[in-house]
Amino acid sequence: MQFINPIEILGLSKVTEITSIDNEIVKKAKRKLFAEIDLSDNGLIDYYGIQITKGDCENAIDELNDSDFKEYYFYLTTNKELNAFLANGNDSLFSNFKHDSIYKLPEFIKFISPYFAHQFDKALFNAFIEKNLYKFKLILNTSFLISQSEINNAYKSISNNIKSKIEEVAKIRVEIKNEESIYDENDIDEVVNFVVDYFPKEILNSLPNYFHSQILKIAKEINYLNVVIWDVFENTQVCKDLLEHVLTLNIDGLDKPTFQKNYDIISRKHKEKIELEKNASILKKYAGYLIQSKIKIQAIQTKTTTPANLLNWVNSTISTFDLNQLPSVFDEIKNQVAFSLRAMSVEVWNTFSDIDVSLELINKASSIEGLKPETMQNLQVAKKQLSEFQNNSSLKRRPPINSQTKQSSNVPQDNDSIFFRNFSVIIIIGIIIGVIYFAKYLEDLNAPKESHIEKAINNSNSYSSNNSTPESPNTQNPSSTSKYKGNQLWDGASPLTGCFGREIFKGRATLTIKNGGNSDAIICLYSVDLDRTIRNEYVQKESSYKMSKIAEGNYKIRVFYGNDWNPEMKNSCGTNGFFESDVNFTEFDRTEYFEDSKRGYTNLTITLYTVPGGNASSSSIDQTQFFKK
Repeated sequence: MQFINPIEILGLSKVTEITSIDNEIVKKAKRKLFAEIDLSDNGLIDYYGIQITKGDCENAIDELNDSDFKEYYFYLTTNKELNAFLANGNDSLFSNFKHDSIYKLPEFIKFISPYFAHQFDKALFNAFIEKNLYKFKLILNTSFLISQSEINNAYKSISNNIKSKIEEVAKIRVEIKNEESIYDENDIDEVVNFVVDYFPKEILNSLPNYFHSQILKIAKEINYLNVVIWDVFENTQVCKDLLEHVLTLNIDGLDKPTFQKNYDIISRKHKEKIELEKNASILKKYAGYLIQSKIKIQAIQTKTTTPANLLNWVNSTISTFDLNQLPSVFDEIKNQVAFSLRAMSVEVWNTFSDIDVSLELINKASSIEGLKPETMQNLQVAKKQLSEFQNNSSLKRRPPINSQTKQSSNVPQDNDSIFFRNFSVIIIIGIIIGVIYFAKYLEDLNAPKESHIEKAINNSNSYSSNNSTPESPNTQNPSSTSKYKGNQLWDGASPLTGCFGREIFKGRATLTIKNGGNSDAIICLYSVDLDRTIRNEYVQKESSYKMSKIAEGNYKIRVFYGNDWNPEMKNSCGTNGFFESDVNFTEFDRTEYFEDSKRGYTNLTITLYTVPGGNASSSSIDQTQFFKK
């Protein structure tokens, strides 16, 4: 829609009184204008850089017959910046904008609104794309000049742009889930920069309430992306950064606590992962020391090294200062190091009768903080005996002491107080096994898996369960202290992919599940044609979820009901993941045909009220049948 001020094109802008613009003056100016148009080469005249026709001019001039319009056009000849903005979008209006009393007239707003909304949309969109926050806010300050009927036109370009970006992020999410993405574990962190750049918080938070629902969609889509990235890569840093960005957006209502909860869970997981990785290096370091200490003890026994060389190695390898800086979680490590030093001390005495090195090793062990009382008692007894040996010159070359410890007391007796070799070997083996287990845990933590959504998003507590396969789920009585009590997966999670294999996303048909029951549910689409379950989607109680991209064919709908999702409990197919309570398996009696053809495609909605029940008849099935691959 092109704005044309008839007073301007008639050359009457210099008229100072509106009453001077009568019919005679308009007719005279119109004849002159049309003569100029007729004499022009192309039958057009230039108006603010825009070529307009005689017909355009005729229509604009006719509006002067309306006395109100005539007054508004006359005012606009005096407000040149607003007039230019309406004509060609000249944005100098915003930097020099001044309020005028005529803006309080609803009739004037209604008059300029169609033209203003059109130019406003273009100017605001350009500032949005340029991420020019200052200019963006200046433009928004003039939004009161847009009538309610023109709001959609005023925000059309930005709204379409946001919608397109949400769809693009959704596409990335689906590609990652289907393992078809250009991103892998080495560059998945680039997704954060992409999302932050696509959805700048400062600009989005400056948008009016008109965009509230779209901003919420942005937040939800980023959260969905976060779920999939955890499911595929288990990258806590990327998930944490994505949710941090979500929480910077202006989101009100019931959704923000959900995002905050997810962020808190991911943050804790991220902190735990960092701590585990840090602990792994420490465990590896001291496990290596303990392995070497056993070798050094054997070298002392075979006299292939000397006490002096052993002491130099100990001092260069073990720093009691570093050990004492470790938190209490490493107290067991400290105890094992102390025992290893005690073992070396006894071998140095038994093999070389070197009282000075033996005492120095015991003293080093005694300077370690955080030792168990029994460890300190052992060291003190050993130190006392060595000191007695040192003071008794006749004992300085005594035969080796029997180092086999009696098991009847926590404190060794005098004749076996220095250390026993077998125990040192046992301790070393135990630490090595612990490090191997810990390393395996880290490997599992970092390795991509098919379905670990629950670990990142929903497990707010740690839990220790027996991992036996639940043969009779309906009769299970999980501990009342279960830390998975109330645990849920996110709507759309696919926790049983490890059972059924990779999900199939193909076609246009959809299935909307409305779960109004008292239990969470995992909805499975069993393809009769392929003889396998091709989709499994989690739907929380009192929630709904739309399963999309379903290919044409015949399907049985199966539902796994339950509460208190436990990601560590074994299910019938041998993978982890099962409900702790209210477990029930059902299958809809009717086989559903999903169409996807030139004639159209199926959009089916099912409602779950009770177990079993809903808007279609269903029957209980055995979980063996449910988990059939």
